[in-house]
Amino acid sequence: MLNPWIPLLSLILYMAFLFLTALWVERRSAAGRSPVNNALVYSVSLAVYCTAWTYYGSVGRAATSGLLFLPIYLGPTVCVIAWWTVLRKLVRLKTRHHITSIADFISARYNKSERVAALATVIALVGTMPYIALQLKAVISTFGVLTQQEETRSWMALHVGPVTVALMLSFTIILGIRRLDPTERHPGLIMAVAVECLVKLLAFLAAGVFVTYFMFDGFADIFEKMAESIASSTISPWPTEQFSPISWTTYLIMAMSAIMFLPRQFHVSVVENFDEKHIRTAMWLFPLYMILINIFVLPIAMAGLIKGYPALEADTFVLALPMSAGQEWLSLLVFLGGGSAATGMIMISSITVSTMITNHLMLPVLGWIPSLGFLRRQLLKCRWVAVVGVILIGYWFERTVGESYMLVNIGVISFAAALQFAPAILGGIFWRRGNETGALLGMGAGFFIWFYTLLVPAFVRSGWLSDTLLREGPFGITLLRPEHFFGVLTTDALNHTVCWSLFFNVGLYVFGSLCFKQSEEERSLAEEFVGALQTTPTLHRSTEKESSIDLAAKKNVIEKLLGQYFSEKKAASVTQRSLEAVGLANKTRISIVELAELRSQVEKQLAGSIGSAAAHRAQVSAELFTPAEERELSEVYGEILVGLRVTPEELKRKIDYYQEREMLLTRHASELEDKVRERTHDLEVAQGELIKREKLSVLGQLTAIVSHELRNPLGVIRSSAFFLTRRLGDSDAKIAKHLNRIEEQVGICDSIIGELLEYTRGKRSEVLKGDINAWLKGVMEQMTVPRHVKLICEAAKSSPDVYFDGERLRRVFINLFDNAVQAVLAREASEAGRDYKPRIRIATQLDPFGVRIEVEDNGTGMDKETAMRAFEPLFTTRPRGTGLGLAIVRKVLEEHGGSVTLDSNLNQGTTISVILPRIPPQAELSTAKKATV
Repeated sequence: MLNPWIPLLSLILYMAFLFLTALWVERRSAAGRSPVNNALVYSVSLAVYCTAWTYYGSVGRAATSGLLFLPIYLGPTVCVIAWWTVLRKLVRLKTRHHITSIADFISARYNKSERVAALATVIALVGTMPYIALQLKAVISTFGVLTQQEETRSWMALHVGPVTVALMLSFTIILGIRRLDPTERHPGLIMAVAVECLVKLLAFLAAGVFVTYFMFDGFADIFEKMAESIASSTISPWPTEQFSPISWTTYLIMAMSAIMFLPRQFHVSVVENFDEKHIRTAMWLFPLYMILINIFVLPIAMAGLIKGYPALEADTFVLALPMSAGQEWLSLLVFLGGGSAATGMIMISSITVSTMITNHLMLPVLGWIPSLGFLRRQLLKCRWVAVVGVILIGYWFERTVGESYMLVNIGVISFAAALQFAPAILGGIFWRRGNETGALLGMGAGFFIWFYTLLVPAFVRSGWLSDTLLREGPFGITLLRPEHFFGVLTTDALNHTVCWSLFFNVGLYVFGSLCFKQSEEERSLAEEFVGALQTTPTLHRSTEKESSIDLAAKKNVIEKLLGQYFSEKKAASVTQRSLEAVGLANKTRISIVELAELRSQVEKQLAGSIGSAAAHRAQVSAELFTPAEERELSEVYGEILVGLRVTPEELKRKIDYYQEREMLLTRHASELEDKVRERTHDLEVAQGELIKREKLSVLGQLTAIVSHELRNPLGVIRSSAFFLTRRLGDSDAKIAKHLNRIEEQVGICDSIIGELLEYTRGKRSEVLKGDINAWLKGVMEQMTVPRHVKLICEAAKSSPDVYFDGERLRRVFINLFDNAVQAVLAREASEAGRDYKPRIRIATQLDPFGVRIEVEDNGTGMDKETAMRAFEPLFTTRPRGTGLGLAIVRKVLEEHGGSVTLDSNLNQGTTISVILPRIPPQAELSTAKKATV
């Protein structure tokens, strides 16, 4: 038995640790070094699916229903197979439309309908409340088990619950809702969730190992004693009716839907996704997590029953068993694991639900009531209030309705609610005929059936409604009894609810989509959502339209629109960002096509804060286009139609109306785009070569002038310094030091001038034929290596003679070697105190074209952008340098008819590969001769 203050303070300290970890990640991310943009972190964070239901309720389900808990985890594992198609499509559409939540996604697919978004928000809100209540119930009830004091229970009810709620509110608001744009990811919060997922896994495994191998003698011992207890009638056998195919199918369908369509799962897997490639890792790592957290579920359930605990209290077996064995600190760890399972779900769910409430319920109300319009500029604070409301309502639900169910029974209520999103989302991304009417009818009917057949009985059992409703039905109509709808008799209310809600949801979705015609906008959106994984070519903006629209006037209209939701400064910033995104920042007058692109970009920026449906409505009401401009835009589309020689119906299916981009999906347009892209690439290459030659010509002339005008005075300065040094002798050490510095700096200036001359003019290479291994050995003997830097030389056993200019090539390898030394010394300085061993490797290898020479180091390395630009002339990341070193290396190798490549990873090292050909450059072929090296 633990003192009640120990678990309470432990929970507070644990939350503080998570808070500090999240802040550290936020700062690292702000500095551009986000540790969350990682496939492992993403995959582990998906385990927020495993809440207190998994941690406690799975044991409860196993104790009462045997293996029926397995479909809850088999469902996600089976669903993983389709993630590379379904989840990747959702992530790609999220990025394209600035999706902020699951309601926003459904709305964006169905004509950006506010009604669809509002209905989805209500379903998410009502369906999430039982789940939040489940988490709070888990923390509060397990606290009572851990302390085992009856007098503590009233104190716990008054204080532990409010303290837990206060911690959830503080953590969620500070880390999850500091910014208005929910599409700006929350790296700190996601890292905290990932840490919580690891903690709950380790805690559950620790409890399972203790129960299985310390309280009993392994799995076989538990199963044997369980069989003996059943045979002696000490324990009742598990009910066999729970193993029916209908129950397994029901749980499997719910779990497959929940892993993607629970609001918190959609937020973590879609909204917070950095890179769709992370899905590949999640496809194997997440199922592995599911396996690990379920290994000991059945042994713990059996152990509790063998020890004589009632099956109705099986939710707490994982905590009660270590407590009964006197393992108080293990029990505390288990309690913190359960707290992790609960807090992760509460924080993510409250963030996404509060976002939906403000975007899809509050903003439409503000449009109906003009006097409340000032709240548009207080959206962030309104979101804080929404978070408070969501968590408090969940706590209220736990205090009232939650007492009538075990944890597992509360959980299935929310799973069944999330199932109502599946037809609208899956139909929306795979069926072009799905429309707004079908989505409204399907989700509305499914939600009503779910509420009436599953939630209403919970209210009845809590004493809120008369039990005659369950026995006789409303108004005495027995066919409408909630648990026996239309006279169907079933022993499982969940099977009943899932069957009828899916029947009406899918049926009315299909019926509404087939019976009601899609609008032009819906047809275009349907085409885009269904073909999201296809590469859609875009028609380049027309250059024939005159730029006659005053950009300043349109900019004022945009800033006025954004000013309804942001401060004046933020509105100006968003406007400027939109102008830069479409390349109009430096223009004063624009064309009608450019205005259409600007409008699309502004809508995307606004959608990130208020949702796509509200953003579209706001854009329409802003009247950015005048009637004349709308006619002109129609003419542009008409010209496109004539040029493409397609019918209007074909064009309607291929144009993204909302983004105002002429996106064509026909095969002819794709072929045309490929040709345009190929020609554009050729022109860019030719233009780049021309610009390079012009730059070299100008740089060469400038360098010649600078070298002529500077080298003479530099020579005078150097000789004068040399003369003064000799005259001064040792009489004044301070003056001698400054004179030496003058000589040193003059030498640096002379070296820079030499590099510029060498790069711009170049030198005629005297190409000789010789043994590169012997030559390279002589060069290495001239290099100075710091003592603590390990130098590895690996020469090919036999290599053909190649043609090279020994003097020019010597400068190349001295340059590469110096760069490698500086890289390893820089990393050594940054990792002071760590076990880092600087190393440089120089090796020769046979190559089909001749000989390959590699210079490899384990130094600081480069990021991708720096590595791509490393050979550009005048590009450097060092405070002192011309940026010509590697440019000269490439130029010398090209003069030799060879090549140079660079492979580098940040904080891992760099490898530069040089290839020298067996055949000399054509210009030198007649003069090449045997070298003596």
